[in-house]
Amino acid sequence: MSELVPVFQSSYLYEIEVAKTKLASRDIPSYIKNEFVNNIAVFPISQNYYLLVSERDFEAAEKVLQENDEISEDDM
Repeated sequence: MSELVPVFQSSYLYEIEVAKTKLASRDIPSYIKNEFVNNIAVFPISQNYYLLVSERDFEAAEKVLQENDEISEDDM
């Protein structure tokens, strides 16, 4: 079994969720580390969230996350 490695990190959970959705659209499973930290803390804290993927999916995931989302004239 391969280890989970971080492919993306952010202090904003919504950015992690968007990245997770992009990976899911390409059938790359991913997991959010620290997703519920602010739900259990008495006082909200500044916490980085991490998007984890398996080592074998790391390169493909990195490529997907680096793709440009801009719409070109050809897409119209």
